Amino acid sequence: MIEDLIEIAYAQGAVTCVAQAAGGVDEYELARVDSVASSVTVSVRADGKFAKATSIEGYLSLGQVVRACGLDYRHATRPPVHPLLTSSRP
Repeated sequence: MIEDLIEIAYAQGAVTCVAQAAGGVDEYELARVDSVASSVTVSVRADGKFAKATSIEGYLSLGQVVRACGLDYRHATRPPVHPLLTSSRP
């Protein structure tokens, strides 16, 4: 889930800064759609798991990050290929 969120944030231009904190934690700063003066910081542990997300309001869930940053899963992935177009015919 966190990998998808970060990939979508990159694809939609929301990632403004990336840094590595102590212990191998990656921190991604994401732009918010509702504020130019603040951002959301998403921390990902060295093992690739979600650690925390923070903003001026405090801790955020992943859903709150998606809403605050205006991320859209529907526009981040390719549409599925129709099975009939990929099946082999005898």
